[in-house]
Amino acid sequence: MSLILSKASLYRSLDIVEKALPKESPIQALENVLLESDSNQLTLSTTNLELQVKVSLPYEGDEPVSVLIPAKITDIIRFLPAPEVKLDLNPDNLQIAISSGRAKYNLFGAASSDFPRIEEASPSHGESMTISSSELKDILRTVVFAASTEETRPAFNGVLFEFDAHRWSLISSDTYRLVFKSIFNEAWRFQNNRCLVPAKALRELLKILDQEEEEVTLFPSKDQLIFKFASVYYAARLLNEKYPDISSVIPERHSTRIMVNRKEIKETISRAALLAEGLNNAICLSVSDGSLTVRVSSQIGRMEETVAIEHEGEEIDLYINSRFIMDILKATTTEAVVVDFHGKTGPVIFRLPDDEHYLYLVLPIKMD
Repeated sequence: MSLILSKASLYRSLDIVEKALPKESPIQALENVLLESDSNQLTLSTTNLELQVKVSLPYEGDEPVSVLIPAKITDIIRFLPAPEVKLDLNPDNLQIAISSGRAKYNLFGAASSDFPRIEEASPSHGESMTISSSELKDILRTVVFAASTEETRPAFNGVLFEFDAHRWSLISSDTYRLVFKSIFNEAWRFQNNRCLVPAKALRELLKILDQEEEEVTLFPSKDQLIFKFASVYYAARLLNEKYPDISSVIPERHSTRIMVNRKEIKETISRAALLAEGLNNAICLSVSDGSLTVRVSSQIGRMEETVAIEHEGEEIDLYINSRFIMDILKATTTEAVVVDFHGKTGPVIFRLPDDEHYLYLVLPIKMD
């Protein structure tokens, strides 16, 4: 087999499938990229058994091919000097010759017999949804950050997707904070379904979603959640864990509400965080009539800054993790944020004025 491909297109495809390469695996075949071809397309595939990724490229030829290529091919293609890449596969010894400009490589391939087949699923009974890549990226960016990265809390390593007729809801939490987001679309047709999707897989998906208006089709299939867009097939294996009911932790009424300019509070919290210490990164928020005062005191020094706000309800003074606040302020681009307080020991809830179906809940820090 001999073919000439665009370096940019090939590298982009390899960079996508690389997301499912395991760092280490007892199955040696999984540490490679599977290259397959038929008469009209070339397919690159990887899997770590939790995530499956396939990318297809147009190809014309009459020689079907199936070979494992070392993962190092991604770096090789990245640094090739010319805009086109020529691949020559020797079917007898499975070696792959790569040439581009003055650079030439010869990689040792392997038989693909030990590589698990990735069969592309299709939605059953029309239960799928289509959403633009840019909108999906915005949604995931404002949800995934709150999921836990600690392996000792497997349920909280996932983001809960709930499908219900015309509604799609997402929940993520690390037990110290929580995000709840709902999206409604009359065109969606779902049976009630709950999918606990690994946050790690969603973080990798965020890296490959373009901000262009390409369409992404998303649907559950057995023990996976599938994302299909352009030439990409992205399948995340669901976590087999029970996610707790969060309805009781969201208060119905607030005692204090403020609205503040997102850019101003972000800059203020950034400055306060420079002196925040310890695992809690604690800073103090004080709300009085028309102002929010941010204070921090540590072994390094002290800082205090006041921001103008719109304010209703009681005055309040509490401590909170500065990193938790920065996460939501970085994840959204809204001009202002609404913050609801529920007493000195109750949760602090951040809302977006232009999205009534989103909330971010953070527990305050109890200080002796």
